Amino acid sequence: MHLHIERRAEIALRSLQKTEQKHINRALKELLAFDQVTLRHSPKIHVLTSDLSGRKLFVYRGSPKLRLVLSFEGETCVLEDIVDHDRLGRLVKREGQE
Repeated sequence: MHLHIERRAEIALRSLQKTEQKHINRALKELLAFDQVTLRHSPKIHVLTSDLSGRKLFVYRGSPKLRLVLSFEGETCVLEDIVDHDRLGRLVKREGQE
């Protein structure tokens, strides 16, 4: 699998503390080691229900505090963003109420 990192995810990664960067880099290496079929059965990945984007988004646990927002385009995994899991939970909950 190939990895493409969107600009906002790259900026988020650079702004993290070194320990968090290590967690995220380790998670990205895990992602690249899987094929899509194996990855979809991993307990670390979940479908992000979103009617706002035309793409199917996934959330992967990058660290105890951070989640990777992903999409897939063929054999390419796109890292859309890196977000705090509490913030992500609030956004998903709010979207479900609208």
